[in-house]
Amino acid sequence: MQRLYLSIALTTALALTGCSDDDDNNTNTNKTTAPTSTPTEMSMVRVIHASADAPMVTVTANEVDLLTDVDYAMSSGLLSVESATYAIAVNAQLPSGETATVLSADLMAEADMEYTAVAVGSVEGESLDLALIANATSNIAAGYTRVQVLHGTIGVGLVDVYVTELNADISDMAPTLSVDYMDNTDQLEIMAGDYQVRITAADQKDVVYDSGSVTLAAETDYLLTAITNVWSGDSPVALLAALPEGQALIQDKNAGADLRVIHAVADAPAVDVFLDGNDMPAVDMLSFAEVTGYLNVPQGEHTVTVAADADNNVVVIDAAEVILEQGMSYSALAIGSLGDEIMPWILMDSPRRVATEAKLSIAHASFSAGNVDIYLTATDDISNAAPVLSNVPFMVASGVLAVAAGDYVVSVTPHESKDVAIGPLSVSLMAGGIYSVAAVDAAGGGTPLGVILMDDFIAN
Repeated sequence: MQRLYLSIALTTALALTGCSDDDDNNTNTNKTTAPTSTPTEMSMVRVIHASADAPMVTVTANEVDLLTDVDYAMSSGLLSVESATYAIAVNAQLPSGETATVLSADLMAEADMEYTAVAVGSVEGESLDLALIANATSNIAAGYTRVQVLHGTIGVGLVDVYVTELNADISDMAPTLSVDYMDNTDQLEIMAGDYQVRITAADQKDVVYDSGSVTLAAETDYLLTAITNVWSGDSPVALLAALPEGQALIQDKNAGADLRVIHAVADAPAVDVFLDGNDMPAVDMLSFAEVTGYLNVPQGEHTVTVAADADNNVVVIDAAEVILEQGMSYSALAIGSLGDEIMPWILMDSPRRVATEAKLSIAHASFSAGNVDIYLTATDDISNAAPVLSNVPFMVASGVLAVAAGDYVVSVTPHESKDVAIGPLSVSLMAGGIYSVAAVDAAGGGTPLGVILMDDFIAN
């Protein structure tokens, strides 16, 4: 069951009391009363990043930073601001460190109103836009919850949304609401409790998104935005639940997790990979430097067993435990050496493509190499270059590096040395591309060291 609870906000009320120091000998009874100041009128403003291929953004109001480092599927929460007119700008953060204004709008923030600006559309498709929602502030009745829905999934037309009790039959049921791209519904108050949210194409009953059981807490506001699914699973959408503070992602109940396997043990023969003690291999006859496609498996706890393909009685990784989170993507590398130890190394992947940058990931999986420095340069001359990653030990990965599109040379050296051990490797990185590299030993073990190229390195 997915539970959506509003985090508790602690507020402090400051009471201002007037203190008088009366002098019994003071015969002046005239008193001057200070003028009462007019209370400042306040509004609530929220910004949501719902453009799947847009980079992290900074949001300004009247050229002053309001929010920084807002990534896809993130909500700012409701921010209290003085009621006024604001020039809102959404600025994309580029790999160069510069920013570029991609969206702007004037917001007349009136008192006792809540405003939500949702960045939707596509950078690549040149269709970025702001969906603006305004609601009067009001209390929610005791025991009730309040839900509002925004359709923010570009490329998907009119949809029907069913908000029902768990496992209700929708075949003869009218939809709870229907909504088109960039449109939002009114706020709907319903009893707090457990619900199931399902989405179909308009006037259809084939479910393209199913939340499973979701708990909607009492006296809580939920703005549910249907956004593009960039995670695992076949559903085209996920639901982003924006709360007064923060957000929760509600993925399709069948999203599972995506897992691929990489054979990075240079001196090991072909292997079979078994999940959860099954007799049939999930991956059959995987040789050194080979990479599987992603396998969708249920989220949760699993065991991974790796055995020699020629004889499954020769087990090199025995029921290693892994925990896979819903919607996430993972690379499982078999690393080490037959002469020492073979072990699994699980890395979380980042499959979302960003139109303004290339995403580069580098993993140190070479058993024979010590700590290394990694260079990303315009030419193969690194004599005066500083490494992008320094003193990287075995079994450490770079994480995702946001890199400007262009031609580069990748070189790997022993730490504090300019002697290239891997490379120079010329690469062309495209905006919107995903590129992964694993540094490994030579086939059979030892040097010369090499690499396993993955993702768009081998797709192009």
